[in-house]
Amino acid sequence: MSKLKAAGARDTSKARRKSKTAPKAAGGRKLSNWAAAQWRAARNRAGYAFKLILTVCGVLLAGTVLILTAFGQIDDVGGMLASRAERELETAGYTLDWLDVAGAERTGVEEVALAVGAAPGRGLSRVDLNAARDSIQSLSWVKSAEVLRLWPDRIAVLIEERQPYAIWQINQTHHVIDPDGYVIDAADPRDFLDLPRVVGEGANREAHAVIALLELHPEIRDRVTNAIRVGERRWNLRLQSGGDVLLPEDDPASALALLAAMHEERGVLDYEAQILDLRNAGEMVMRPWPDRAAERAGRGA
Repeated sequence: MSKLKAAGARDTSKARRKSKTAPKAAGGRKLSNWAAAQWRAARNRAGYAFKLILTVCGVLLAGTVLILTAFGQIDDVGGMLASRAERELETAGYTLDWLDVAGAERTGVEEVALAVGAAPGRGLSRVDLNAARDSIQSLSWVKSAEVLRLWPDRIAVLIEERQPYAIWQINQTHHVIDPDGYVIDAADPRDFLDLPRVVGEGANREAHAVIALLELHPEIRDRVTNAIRVGERRWNLRLQSGGDVLLPEDDPASALALLAAMHEERGVLDYEAQILDLRNAGEMVMRPWPDRAAERAGRGA
């Protein structure tokens, strides 16, 4: 500030000296220059004053925030302001009057409304979109959901539902699962008797892999009643005849391709076999039913 004052003093002294020696004819021009200088000075003073006011207000606001924080009241103030804003919006008519739900075929609209917390006249700004989404996604049939606030009076919900994929049997209990192995608790297995069946611990998580392999070989798939998970490592396929196809842990696809080729060539799936063992790569071992083998031996004798 001292430097600015010194410069101002020098400018003023020069103006005084010029005023003593300047011709009288230039009086009008001097007056104009003096007015312009005064205007610039006033404008600068106003700018400094405005900056000073902003600075003081900022300091006061920061101090207020610090004091409120120190006494643990900043959240109360923020909540009070938010509540006031919500009330003003409701008074202006921004209330929840419409709930649009898309993609819900098996999920009830009433369930969605309850999850959103929809009620006539509720302030639209009071709907917590993230909480509503999480609540909707906790519904059994819902895989994912998106919740949108559409001003002035609407909430839109977009739902992707889980698709029934297979029946999973575990501990004598049956469940409907989706392709990811998620149990759809709200689904009644008796309503989906045509779905493939998988059995055993961990079978739900690996169901998609074995079902996809069987889809490549319809002649095998149509004879399989259950796919049984063994030790959470590999699969046995239970046939309509009661026999089992033992698949290897590694490369079950090649084993099924070999079985399909052997059936096409020799009709092995029509044999009265208790076991068709494909666990060794590139070979198949067939074991007949013991009682049926003895019966055939008796007839031959």
